[in-house]
Amino acid sequence: MGEDSKKSGEIGEKLTTNILSSIGWLMSLHNVSIKCNTPEHLSEKGKQRSTHGEDQIYIYHNPFHDETTNIVHISVKNNIKKYPAEGTLKSKFKNYIKELQETIDCARHSPELKALNIANNSRKNKVNIGLIIWLHNDKENIECDIISILSTIRVEQNIKYPMYLIDNARASFLLKIVDDIKNRFSDKKISFFYPKIGSAILVEENRSGNSLPLELIASEVIPFTINDGNAISLIFYANQSFSLDSYKKLIAYSLQFSSGLVQEIRIGMPDYNPTKHEQEAKIARMHFSNREEEIIPFSFNRSMLSFLE
Repeated sequence: MGEDSKKSGEIGEKLTTNILSSIGWLMSLHNVSIKCNTPEHLSEKGKQRSTHGEDQIYIYHNPFHDETTNIVHISVKNNIKKYPAEGTLKSKFKNYIKELQETIDCARHSPELKALNIANNSRKNKVNIGLIIWLHNDKENIECDIISILSTIRVEQNIKYPMYLIDNARASFLLKIVDDIKNRFSDKKISFFYPKIGSAILVEENRSGNSLPLELIASEVIPFTINDGNAISLIFYANQSFSLDSYKKLIAYSLQFSSGLVQEIRIGMPDYNPTKHEQEAKIARMHFSNREEEIIPFSFNRSMLSFLE
């Protein structure tokens, strides 16, 4: 049993490192032991904890809020087989949240985190955030979505720190779009795009970069910029099925953030099929006839139909 748990943990760590590397989270700290300084934090046997284990810690400057640094405490969970049944899934997730909240409680004042903040030139406002990466390795349902199930649980009132979750479905979406954009634009400069969705007002805040902020990891629409040396294009990947209404909303969203500064916008959806959806895409585009940008729909699930785009 212990050997299986060790193997599962090693697989989870390896998968997590590769998933996070794909979105630019390269300089994270692994396997940090934090001294517990809270008597109320108990082990599974009911005894006071001596330490908390941080699987990974990642720090970045938040592009959406001025003078803010996000400190992300990452907890990795992995099932060699499929996710547990719904009741067990929910109870385990509540325990994972409680565990990570307690870890952050003790970590935020620790000498280890202080050293990390100094090394990263952390800004005035420091925000501690929890990220649970809960994966499973069952090939029969590798893109399984548990976020929709867990969204219905009642979270305890004493939650202090924002919590995010990456499951197999979210991880698969992130990997698909990163692979797709690298395949399409391998000869161009690719960056993640940071739309103005927060409170940042300083001019020096970059609007693009090499890593994906946590706020966008949870988004159903992830934007990129493509620079060929002469012009910049915006690429929006949407984790939703094609329909006239959904595509029209995505056009409105993309035009809002493009601010008339680019000539080309591409919108990727997993199931867009030019042989079925071309007319609906044209009708949706007609709702914005006053805008001159070229707007191109495409599918990021490659098939031979990709040659028709």
